[in-house]
Amino acid sequence: MRTLGVVAVALALAAPAFGTGNPIAGKTVFKAKCGSCHTLKPAGTVAKSPNAGPVLTNKRESVARVMRALTGGGTGVMPTFVGVLSTKQINDVVAFVVVASKPGAVVK
Repeated sequence: MRTLGVVAVALALAAPAFGTGNPIAGKTVFKAKCGSCHTLKPAGTVAKSPNAGPVLTNKRESVARVMRALTGGGTGVMPTFVGVLSTKQINDVVAFVVVASKPGAVVK
């Protein structure tokens, strides 16, 4: 129940900024915090973790799905990044993944 409350608070705090992230800034955060578990060609990352998450290249991820995963509302072993990343960093990563997970995406 506590986890649900934390997720609700995180989503409420992030909601006004939904979709307002900077994909270029998000690429930097993604490479530092997400790249060891997720392969995403535009980030230049290849999963190295024994608990690697899904390959995101060409997956056409949505804002809602990525936000849910980062804030602990997803399924699987992915940890929440609430309290680890700022709301701005979470929004930046969401913006980057949404853009970069499209087929043929290039993010400088």
